[in-house]
Amino acid sequence: MKSHLRLPIATVIALGVGAGAAISTVPSLAETTYAAEPASTQATLIAGTPAQVDPTAVASLGLVTPVAPTPVPTAAEVPINEDSQPSKWEGKTLRGSDGSKLPSQVTRWANIVVAVMDEHKIPRKYLPGILAQIKQESNGNPKSVNNYDSNAAAGTPSMGLLQVIAPTYQTHAKPGFKNLRYQAVPYTNIWSALRYVKKSYGTNKFSSWNQGANYAY
Repeated sequence: MKSHLRLPIATVIALGVGAGAAISTVPSLAETTYAAEPASTQATLIAGTPAQVDPTAVASLGLVTPVAPTPVPTAAEVPINEDSQPSKWEGKTLRGSDGSKLPSQVTRWANIVVAVMDEHKIPRKYLPGILAQIKQESNGNPKSVNNYDSNAAAGTPSMGLLQVIAPTYQTHAKPGFKNLRYQAVPYTNIWSALRYVKKSYGTNKFSSWNQGANYAY
């Protein structure tokens, strides 16, 4: 059987072999690489269909470029709006001022709270305090309605995660969401409440919440 000299391309260039000689005496780079592969890999490359070819082996030959999988966005990266539902908090453990872990029925709103805090430019260090206030006001139940205090007697019961009454909600609602059908919606309820607190009391109010002074506001 007639054999061919098999030299690396770099060696051919170093010896000053002309292009014509290289074509007639040196196999292509792909052929050289193929010859160095184990017999099992060669058989796969010869007989395999695209669905049967080992992508790792093919990639090692430089024939294809592996495509990285598309990353799945985390909960915090998902856009937050009036349609947002509660979601699992993936950040660090959230605790109240007494050091106790906040319950899941409250922390499930953390992603929405963070998004609203960012919109209002409220430092994230106040997140535990705001969640503790949610725990105090509604225990994380967005359908909570207070029907027994003076506001309820006046016909304007407080409602939602942060127990906002209708006049306060509408005065501080996000533009486009003043209709009272949004009063108890988690995103818009939190949005209005945090705007009210920041405008009426400043961020010092959130500081007191973080310290456990979570009085009604």
